[in-house]
Amino acid sequence: MYKITWDKETGGVLLHSRIVDGTLGTSPRPVFWEELDLLKLNELGWKYPHTEAPLLWAINKQYWYLGELMFEAKGANIYDPATIIFQPGKENVELKPVNVNKMLERNAEFMFLLESEAIEFIRETFIQYAGARRSVVEVKANQLDYETLAKRMEAKIKKKMAIVREDCDSFEIMPLDTAEEQGKKVFHTTKIDKFIASFSGGKDSQVVLDLCTRAIPSTEFEVIYSDTGYELPPSLDLYQQVQDHYHKCFPDLKFSLTRNHESVLNYWDKIGTPSDTHRWCCSVMKTAPLYRSLKIEGTNKQAKVLTFEGVRAEESTRRANYNRIGKGVKHDNVINASPILNWSSVEIFLYLWRQNLPINPAYRNGMTRVGCLICPFSSKWNDMVSGKRYKKRLEPFLSRIEKNTKEAGIKDADVYIKDGNWKRRAGGRNISFPSKLFIESTKPQLKIKVENPQEGLLTWLNAIGKYSIFTQRKGEIKGELRYRDTLYPFSITINDCNHTIVFENTSTDPVLQGLIKRVFYKATYCIHCGVCEVECPTGALNIKPNSAHIVKNKCISCKKCLTFHDFGCISAASLAVTGTNKEHKMKLTSYNNFGLNEGWLSVYFSDPNAFFVDNLAGLNIKEQMPSFAKWLYQAGILNDTKSKEITPLGRFLAKYYVDYSDLVWQIIWINLSYESPIVRWYNSAIEWDTFITQQGLEELVANDYSDSGKKTIHNVVYAFVRTLKESPLGEFGPYSAINKTQFQKKPFVFIKRLALAYSLYRYSETKNIRSLKISDLYSSDNNIGPYREFGITKGEMVNLLRSLNSDSNRVLIAELNMGLESITLREDLTALDCLKLLVKE
Repeated sequence: MYKITWDKETGGVLLHSRIVDGTLGTSPRPVFWEELDLLKLNELGWKYPHTEAPLLWAINKQYWYLGELMFEAKGANIYDPATIIFQPGKENVELKPVNVNKMLERNAEFMFLLESEAIEFIRETFIQYAGARRSVVEVKANQLDYETLAKRMEAKIKKKMAIVREDCDSFEIMPLDTAEEQGKKVFHTTKIDKFIASFSGGKDSQVVLDLCTRAIPSTEFEVIYSDTGYELPPSLDLYQQVQDHYHKCFPDLKFSLTRNHESVLNYWDKIGTPSDTHRWCCSVMKTAPLYRSLKIEGTNKQAKVLTFEGVRAEESTRRANYNRIGKGVKHDNVINASPILNWSSVEIFLYLWRQNLPINPAYRNGMTRVGCLICPFSSKWNDMVSGKRYKKRLEPFLSRIEKNTKEAGIKDADVYIKDGNWKRRAGGRNISFPSKLFIESTKPQLKIKVENPQEGLLTWLNAIGKYSIFTQRKGEIKGELRYRDTLYPFSITINDCNHTIVFENTSTDPVLQGLIKRVFYKATYCIHCGVCEVECPTGALNIKPNSAHIVKNKCISCKKCLTFHDFGCISAASLAVTGTNKEHKMKLTSYNNFGLNEGWLSVYFSDPNAFFVDNLAGLNIKEQMPSFAKWLYQAGILNDTKSKEITPLGRFLAKYYVDYSDLVWQIIWINLSYESPIVRWYNSAIEWDTFITQQGLEELVANDYSDSGKKTIHNVVYAFVRTLKESPLGEFGPYSAINKTQFQKKPFVFIKRLALAYSLYRYSETKNIRSLKISDLYSSDNNIGPYREFGITKGEMVNLLRSLNSDSNRVLIAELNMGLESITLREDLTALDCLKLLVKE
């Protein structure tokens, strides 16, 4: 929160309310003798005492003493120690410890203000939510559902809204930031069953716990520590130490320890190591056990919880965007309150020293963040500290990584592991799991094949809607599912361990198909981890170590147990490659949510040479401009996205854009059909005259691109739909709006004959042929060409071909009489040459 400078008098740091000379751009962390010993500074000529106080400070891997850079540490990884590179003349240094007491004295005023504000935030948050029952009564007395109105306004104006009390006990809705600026009392209508302080063993959660004990009665909240099975040995010791410390002051403060019913290493063996794509460990080993322990006594219903947590914006870009109070950030039934969101790590350590609280020894050994022993998001530095200080505890995990790497046949395994490439696992390759699922077809029937499912196939079907079974005999089940007042017949054929599931009449509703797929993904890959159970708001879903069950009369078909995660199941997502036989030559391209905007293209074509240099359209440099360049590159207008040099085709299109804009856009569409993964997919996967929604598109893309995350798919589809909406491409037919959410993919209302000629040349260049038949363009297994691009009928194509065939300087020969349907393109022309020749005609 405050600005930081070095304090040479104490060897520590000073806080400031504004930027002054010497202000540091990054918050430093204290360095203790244990870390210097680990780096072997004591063997390299340095002398320093073994004291409780820190000796110097580190910013990233640069080490500073009395405001002067002393050395850098480079090259650390899970196997190798860091290499020390001294600054000239700093090879032999004798250190004095930081004068912590003096440093605290000099920063006392700022720290008092900081912690007072945090305490007040905790107290006010607690009071507001603890009194939510009374607030609900008072608000409802006004005969209006203010919470619903607030949500509607949030969706409309894209701003967080708040319910506030005005004069004469009336209520009003206004933007939250405005309410806070005006000092309005914000009313919360969510009744909280439990208040907790989540303790992780890290410095941030330690500070939040201590602030909570100073802000609210110890009988009103409890402390929960989740033992993930990855815990650092000193974190477990610290938990006991912290518990003993607070019980001396607050004997009635409740402490709880939660664990998953199964070992984390067993999960590694079942569904593979966690990765930066499949970070299942946090949900399975921490979140699920934690919130299962907080169910309302005597029921299976999830309690509504407010968690005071130690999230800080400084730790990541993602966390910098968090609100201080967030509802449903990680879980629908949980409100997350972050008292120290804007604190720096320096302020955290100052607080720990100021309150004389224990510091996790892992920090003293050099850990920059204390979490799990090994993590797909940990740095090579933290991996090095784990490998050196907690080698015995790390060994079972590291040996599995080494075994998996060897079995995968990866060359230079040591380098692969040192570089952290094991953390990039994207699917279930090389994982032996006894079950598999294949999507056989989505049209005209949804047909799914499952081998050896882990749970009953219909276990989660009730989460979509009520269903009935008409026939159930050996080898066959028949029934129907009710979804949005429509009945969908289904059948299941069973042959030993192989099951074939068929749902009728679902091809027009890809959202329903997506839900059905999730039901069977869950049944196929369920490992009873319990993560989906905590999503159930009514307690209908009950997961035990060896079984899963939904109580039908409790289930409200809210679908939360299906939609909380890709595939509806963490295990299925981790094993996705094992259960699919689809491969894609083109990886989905991200456009940062920005489509190919007609206005931007018009400005670009007015002056291609100056557009990017002078930012003629006033685009956002970080997101809009790179996205626009990517679209132009895939449209054949730029040579690449770095130099942004215009292509000969780009110059041609710019020259004729004003007079032939429809032709230019159709040429762009043709090129995108080859070079943009989402456009190519749309042309091949969505049939003409299909009714669809954006959400439906996302479900279908997820089916074909199972290795892409839900957020990635949403962003790509959103950018594509924006392209159709914000350019003439949609108006041509591919995006014909039906209502606010639904549109129809219609054939182009007209096709320029030059565009057809260009399309045929692009097709021939891709196929490496110069002679083709019209029937080949309409073949069901042909995913490119004029029919896929435009939906052009054979009759319309024949008419345009006859016109092209009659030109004096023909670009093609079309033999269309006497049942012939052959097209021959000139060997001496490229697709661009063809355009140039026809424009001159």
